[in-house]
Amino acid sequence: MKATQKEVIVTVSNLSLNETEYKSIQEVSYEDFCDWIWISCNYIPFMSMVKKDNCEYADGGYGSMVPIKEAIERGATTVDVIVLETEATYYNSLPSTNVFSLLTSLHGFMMDRIEKQNIAIGKFTANHHDAILNFYYTPTVLTTNSLIFNKSKMTNWWNSGFKYAASTTEKTSEIKPQEE
Repeated sequence: MKATQKEVIVTVSNLSLNETEYKSIQEVSYEDFCDWIWISCNYIPFMSMVKKDNCEYADGGYGSMVPIKEAIERGATTVDVIVLETEATYYNSLPSTNVFSLLTSLHGFMMDRIEKQNIAIGKFTANHHDAILNFYYTPTVLTTNSLIFNKSKMTNWWNSGFKYAASTTEKTSEIKPQEE
């Protein structure tokens, strides 16, 4: 990847410094980048805390789930945004039955809010930088439990999403800057 000179960036949440960080393959060693990829999807408290460079890190989604703004500020003029939920999502969650289910519901609620705010900020940033956003959503709700790691189910979800994205056109998914 490094030899291609492509900019590949992952997002991580530095809990020690209370900051969102972006790690580019062009800025760190291959071994470090592999660590950052793993850290970027380290979904605490369901996974172990990671300490690197004397700081505690977690999934980048805690700080920026959909980092459109960062991509545009780094020079992207067209951004493909893959959102792992349907375009119109309506949940009617079951009542919490214990502390764990309450924490899980609260965690999900906060992550949904972060995602929606990131998309709104990204649309605003794109409009002010003449960037084009292409949004791709899943055709159906994949799961209400993001901690499912079933290869067969995940393969079916990927195939379904790929077919759905291939069936959409740029006209149906593209958001261009507004004319003044």
